[in-house]
Amino acid sequence: MFVESSAILSQDTPQRSDEPCRPMRIVHVNHAMTLGGAEMMVIDLAAEQARLGHSVSICVLGGSGPLDQKTRECGLTLVHLNAPKNLPTRVRLLTEFLRADRYDVAHGHWGVWLPTAIAARLSVTHFVLTHHGNESRRNALQHRVACALTDRVVVLTPEADVYIKRWVGVPTRKLAVIPNGIHPERIQQATRIEIEGIPPDAPVVGMIARLCPPKDYVTFLRAAEIVVRRFPSAHFVAVGGGHMQAMLEEERERMGLDRFHFLGHRLDAPSILKRLTINVLATRNEGLSITLLEAACCGRASIASDIPANRFLFEDGKAGVLTPVGDAPALAAAIELLLSDEALRKGYEERSRKRSEDFSSTQMARAYLELYATLLK
Repeated sequence: MFVESSAILSQDTPQRSDEPCRPMRIVHVNHAMTLGGAEMMVIDLAAEQARLGHSVSICVLGGSGPLDQKTRECGLTLVHLNAPKNLPTRVRLLTEFLRADRYDVAHGHWGVWLPTAIAARLSVTHFVLTHHGNESRRNALQHRVACALTDRVVVLTPEADVYIKRWVGVPTRKLAVIPNGIHPERIQQATRIEIEGIPPDAPVVGMIARLCPPKDYVTFLRAAEIVVRRFPSAHFVAVGGGHMQAMLEEERERMGLDRFHFLGHRLDAPSILKRLTINVLATRNEGLSITLLEAACCGRASIASDIPANRFLFEDGKAGVLTPVGDAPALAAAIELLLSDEALRKGYEERSRKRSEDFSSTQMARAYLELYATLLK
């Protein structure tokens, strides 16, 4: 599904066609198959492209990860290069890999832009990069170099973020917009689970994201501290791992929030989402959250920080509640409103479920295939 945006899309952006693309050899390149939204997007995209008749592999620059098994269960070839972090070695290994199998398209994702761009140019392979967001400015110079070697840079929403527009300066002719998609059947088939230490009838407010910046768990904790004063039966869960966990657990103890639970890394996010009363994403920037899409597919009302990607997904507040970035009292007030007004919450649940229908993995895969096809012409 290409999202028309004259401010971003070039005239070369392909239009939707019902004509099937010729079979292609595609490799998705990522830093590792860790637990995260970008990695789930890569798996869903690759699996759907394979289902549509293309030869698709995933190449990981690092070693094994927690999503390796899931990748293989989807019938995908997974290759680990086990490359060290130095650029020359990464480029050499990637170039040898791309030359050996003669891929039509190399599609880069998180943390691999420069080495994959160079390797694709050396191996005469078309290169597409999906910008998943959350990049540090210190990477901008190397990404300016990488951009010159990149055929297309895909952003996930019509409003490209400041990093892409200002710090990297990707020219409009190289930009395309393809939103993330999810596999609705996988989400709908998940069954609700109960969470240890939480009564089955207790309201649960949860956030599923890595415990590291830019995810704003501090604001979520502070909002929880406010909400439990009015709703003492409410429980809060943080699902994910990361280097901030020890600090956040210390903050929880200081606040005396015994109803705030850290569940760690989980592979059953859809089942947890179905247990939540309200889904939250407090963040300072974001590409297009897979968790928000999955929550919508589950029919859960969500509250998220008011940033461009979330505004796009929530249709400016129609399909979810937006609160100012870093504003714990505002987040708490939104949680309290949805907990106290069931009819309002049900309305958001229904609108979010309807909105999720616009973001399927099939739509996403077809859009990328159409983009590849324009390059191969």
